[in-house]
Amino acid sequence: MTKPHAYFLAMLTEYFEDLLPAERRAEMEAHLQECPQCRRALDEMRTLRERARQAARQALSPEARLRLYERLNAERARRGEPLLRIPQALLKHAKAKVEASAEAAQDVARAGAQAAKTAAQAGKRSAQEAAKGALETARHMGKAAQRMASGAAEVAQEGLETAVKAAGTLAEGAEALKEIPEAPVKGTLTAPPKMAAKTAKAGLQTAGGAAKMAAKAARAGMGAAAEGAQGALKAAQGGLKAATEAAKGAVDTARAGKEVLDAAAQGARKVLEAHPEEDEEAS
Repeated sequence: MTKPHAYFLAMLTEYFEDLLPAERRAEMEAHLQECPQCRRALDEMRTLRERARQAARQALSPEARLRLYERLNAERARRGEPLLRIPQALLKHAKAKVEASAEAAQDVARAGAQAAKTAAQAGKRSAQEAAKGALETARHMGKAAQRMASGAAEVAQEGLETAVKAAGTLAEGAEALKEIPEAPVKGTLTAPPKMAAKTAKAGLQTAGGAAKMAAKAARAGMGAAAEGAQGALKAAQGGLKAATEAAKGAVDTARAGKEVLDAAAQGARKVLEAHPEEDEEAS
């Protein structure tokens, strides 16, 4: 009974590795005489073996050897042929690379998270200093407005009191004129001087009140100006502190960014240098 082609194809690798018993080996050799497909597959195995030996002589990296096996197996799978056995040493090497890559990714992620935290903290400190400066500025500007309002009220009050006093003094002068009808000779002699005196007094009262009003207005203006200057100073100080914190934050963030790059570089070295704890020489 003629055996199917798949039967011989399945034991081709064992034949190539010289693992078949004598009877089946003879059976396989007889089949090879008649099957060009199996002969071609056997030739490819021999070519692969020779390439592997050449690669070993040329110090081909484990990664390159693994990629070679993967490409050959992909082609053999496409043809429906048995896959080549990948040496355990290469599989262990690939596993070590994957583990190193995962560890490196974790290191970079941690460094990146720390960099983001550093940048956020720096921004928060800068914003807090700016807010403090704005609050102090607003407080002093509020006081300046209060000083101006209070000064205006004092000036108005002083003006009112001065007007009342001056009006009362002029009224007293007007009373002196009543003496003329009652005593024409005497009133004519005394009323004008009294009237002049009262008028002069009212003038002095008005001038004194005006001076007081000017002084109070100046004092209120000076107080408001002082508070305004303090507000401007606090604004400048707050801006300077915010800028200082921003500069510090930029330095800290740059340092944290460098740590991310360092982590990435160290991770790349880890992956490059990764190897199994117990290296087995690939066959």
